Amino acid sequence: MFEVGGKCLAFHGPMLYGAKVLRVWDPKSRKVSMMEDGQVVTVEDDNDEGVDNVPSELVEQECYFVHYQGWKSTWDEWIGPDRIHEYNEENLALKKSLVEEARNAKRLQQEQHKKKKGTGLGPGRRSKHDIAKGITAGKKAATATNGVSNANNTTTLGNPEDGAGRTWSQSGIGAAVGSSASQFTAPRIVLHIPVKLKSLQVDDWEFVTKDKKICQLPSPTVTVDKTLTSYEEAMSKKLESPALQSQLSEYCSGLRLYFERSLPILLLYRLERLQYDEVLKKQKFKDVSFCNIYGPIHLLRLLSVLPELMTATTADSQSCQLIVKQTESLFEWLVVNIDDLFDLQNCRGYYINTSSQYEGVALGM
Repeated sequence: MFEVGGKCLAFHGPMLYGAKVLRVWDPKSRKVSMMEDGQVVTVEDDNDEGVDNVPSELVEQECYFVHYQGWKSTWDEWIGPDRIHEYNEENLALKKSLVEEARNAKRLQQEQHKKKKGTGLGPGRRSKHDIAKGITAGKKAATATNGVSNANNTTTLGNPEDGAGRTWSQSGIGAAVGSSASQFTAPRIVLHIPVKLKSLQVDDWEFVTKDKKICQLPSPTVTVDKTLTSYEEAMSKKLESPALQSQLSEYCSGLRLYFERSLPILLLYRLERLQYDEVLKKQKFKDVSFCNIYGPIHLLRLLSVLPELMTATTADSQSCQLIVKQTESLFEWLVVNIDDLFDLQNCRGYYINTSSQYEGVALGM
């Protein structure tokens, strides 16, 4: 579908950008196609020093080395089929709508901040103009998606079927994380992300991609596991039916499993991958799950891409609707507890600066 030298649109963070395909990896032949002296040539990935090796998490699927138009070449990277899309009118319209929605989210955030200065993000935090150009919250359209969010926030779900649906933990989590959603024809899923959570993703994107900061690990506030445990405990008290409590428990367990498997593939920005590799090497984290290391902002990234992950499973419509209901309930709870979970008063302490040496290694990976 995408050829070397061709134009495309690619997700970086939750936004869609114009890009050019520099190389194409074929997992069957284990070769990379690239442009050389005006001609497309094919080379062995492992035997050519001039070729950026394909990341291990993408090596089993067709992927593309892209250059984002107007960006420095240090941002060139390999992306999977879930992040690359045709350069056509439909996707250009999607790109435009993401920018507009980001602007609206930022505008609303600023209005709320003026009304509640005491509980806002703090003075000086929003010093950069036009952040909307680089982010929208939780966006990554199913099969029009990025590594960190959902493109439309509104997608469609098929009609519910009669009978008890399968739970999502039985619906091929491994396949969902390891495959491109474009290979499936399952109905897409609707998730409505609250504006306050979208604003958090705006800030998250800005800190990592513009300020070159990364999240402190282990999470200085609460971890993914503690967040889900607190949510389950709070909601369980409101549920009288054992069946509903069981559904809640399974949902939270499913999220933990999704998080563990999708973190290195979908939930990290390029700048964070070196930190992830360092975590794997540290002895103190040897037997610690990612859910007990990473914090709620990474959980929010996962929730944003759930529509794509679920589309890539064999879950039936009734199961999908149940997950949508549970996720939107979790969104509401996150908003209610947003100050405690995301530490808005001291959010800069949640992120740490990176050295120029770290940036050089991380962006060169």
